[in-house]
Amino acid sequence: MAATPDASADTTMMRIVHTAVRRDLSRATSALDGAATPAEQRRAIGGHLEWMMRFLHAHHRSEDIGLYPLVRARATQERDVEVIDRMTRQHEAIAEPIAVVERAGAKLSKDPSDDATRAAVDALHALDAVLLPHLREEEEEAMPIVARLLTGAEWRAVEKQHNLDPKSMQQLGFEGHWLIDGASEADRAVVVGLVPPVPRFVLLHGFARRYRHQAEACWGGTAKPRRRVQLHNRVTVTVAADIDKVWDVVRDVTRVGEWSHECVGATWLGTSTSAVPGARFRGRNRSGVFRWGRVCEIVSAEPYELVWVTVPTAFYPDSSEWRITLDETGRGTRITQEFRVLRAPKALSVLYAVMVPGHRERTAALTADLQRLGAVAARPVRAVNAT
Repeated sequence: MAATPDASADTTMMRIVHTAVRRDLSRATSALDGAATPAEQRRAIGGHLEWMMRFLHAHHRSEDIGLYPLVRARATQERDVEVIDRMTRQHEAIAEPIAVVERAGAKLSKDPSDDATRAAVDALHALDAVLLPHLREEEEEAMPIVARLLTGAEWRAVEKQHNLDPKSMQQLGFEGHWLIDGASEADRAVVVGLVPPVPRFVLLHGFARRYRHQAEACWGGTAKPRRRVQLHNRVTVTVAADIDKVWDVVRDVTRVGEWSHECVGATWLGTSTSAVPGARFRGRNRSGVFRWGRVCEIVSAEPYELVWVTVPTAFYPDSSEWRITLDETGRGTRITQEFRVLRAPKALSVLYAVMVPGHRERTAALTADLQRLGAVAARPVRAVNAT
């Protein structure tokens, strides 16, 4: 059914773009942090960072000259104006960190040395510190205003004028595949629905190989379609929160439901009341229509690293180790989350991949978890007035 022209703007595309940016920033940081990353992979990631920073600059420019002036002209509430103006100021502040990553990527693509790699990682952390909070604010504060003040027809007109018409078929083909990499079926439908059927077919089938080759050069097997669950992953983000406040949230497993996309809650088992080696807790999980629980055991809980494993049972014979590590930086706290499957029967791996498809490629979801974790830790503590 065609969208009604005067219906409210559907800003889903903004979240989809942001998800792709967060996904590959995390992929790049995690890959380049690995000492054993091959030189050719470093070169490929450097080139991809150059491309992504140019995309991000163009994305912000389309908002600054196309979207936000239109929204601001409609705004009558002081808070709406303040939010839109804040988005523009943040774009100005983010421009230089974007440029630094672009230059670091260009250098890395030509010189995959350890020094160039460290410079790229440092540039990525600096960008994360200012970009990730902006993306979250834009989704949570600015987009509801856009949806309220613009119609669907106006939103699509801005998209067409600033994000579709200026680009070649080749550019759109690569961008489209980048956006739908690991996306849900619903988000995929939003992306491919931006173009008419005939060019849509060309974009989907004519440029798939180029994107696949590029993604495999950067990320290896994580870019390939999976029929099994992912056996290992590592994601890193930098958040604007004090390391001790982040640690307080991490070590209190009963708060996991505040930031995890899948674990909706946890309770200590037996006499356990805190994160110490040997303590056990039960996590309650949800993905789509499926619900399940797992008993977990704390392996270590030394500031600032928490390690736990899922305990194998007759019904759940698999086991995984999870690790969250915190590092203090000048810009806040760097959070690294890593998991590795210790035991997974082949048949069970395939079954889980069918029942919980999100476990085939977990980078974007785990990255979003850490961003939420940082936001939870950064919340001001509200004083309770005595009565």
